[in-house]
Amino acid sequence: MSKSLIQSKNHMSITEETIRHVATLARLDISPGEIQTYTGQLSRILGLMEQLRAIPTEGIAPMSHAVALTLPEREDVAVNPDRREALLANAPDSEEGCFRVPKIIE
Repeated sequence: MSKSLIQSKNHMSITEETIRHVATLARLDISPGEIQTYTGQLSRILGLMEQLRAIPTEGIAPMSHAVALTLPEREDVAVNPDRREALLANAPDSEEGCFRVPKIIE
């Protein structure tokens, strides 16, 4: 087990040393009061994760959304017909149905 996490009776808790280390890595300047606050908050979050881990999930299919959701589908039909000539009319130069651009690499 990592030195930065302490196992208590009910859940893992994070240490102030870990908070300082992460703050240093993130280049955050946090006060001692903030360190205590974040230590408590993150310890509670880890405790909730431990509670979730204890829930038996064998046989439950993974899901991506809490509600059964189906997206409406439509036919894959071209909305804009062939407009090549209209688009090429705006081009400064074209050749054989394609845009022609000046060479920029020698």
